[in-house]
Amino acid sequence: MKKSVLVIGGYGDIGRSISTRFSKLYNVTSTKREELDLSSNRSIESFLENSQTKFEHIIFCAAENSPKLFLESEFSDIEKSIQINFLSITRILHSLSKKNLINHGGTVTIISSLYSYFGRLKRLPYSVSKHALSGLVKNLALELSTYKIRVNSVSPGYIDTKLTRKNLNKNEIEDIKNCIPSGFLGSPDDIGNIVFFLSSENGQYINGQDIIADGGFSIGGFMGLE
Repeated sequence: MKKSVLVIGGYGDIGRSISTRFSKLYNVTSTKREELDLSSNRSIESFLENSQTKFEHIIFCAAENSPKLFLESEFSDIEKSIQINFLSITRILHSLSKKNLINHGGTVTIISSLYSYFGRLKRLPYSVSKHALSGLVKNLALELSTYKIRVNSVSPGYIDTKLTRKNLNKNEIEDIKNCIPSGFLGSPDDIGNIVFFLSSENGQYINGQDIIADGGFSIGGFMGLE
């Protein structure tokens, strides 16, 4: 019998790639906003109350990112981003762990961001929430290791998704490509392959870590390629 995988936020570009990658070997439950609204604790609680499946792997790849200057933001904008990007998965993992619905020997993988390391104008809520995820990964790895559950994250750089193209115009994308040593935006499949590796036996000695996949942008590419 196939084991089960939960992909939260599985209908975005990266989430679809991950779901497709796992579907060949696992039964995949892939959530969309209509059935699991991460901005609503009521929706989260309803999802958790109805969840009886024991999952081998849990992947979180939902995110809220609406660029806006801090002083132009409403405080509710900041709360919403932290709720969706950080508190929701914390609540979900807490509940599933207490109900013993994560298989011992399984994994949790969280899609984070380069902004878990850096800041950027107009990205305060997003960056803060991703920094918080780094702490979550490290501390959960320590505690869930008791149950042989590994916890890691993947921090993509610039990936060619609808969200990227929503937040950046064509000229900005070309400027960014020029600052990536590899010379191109990553694809959702690049991230899906890393997540699959981390969840497999090949990644069994990786725990509490963040894997950066950015084509070299963060090692100095952002300073230009002169």
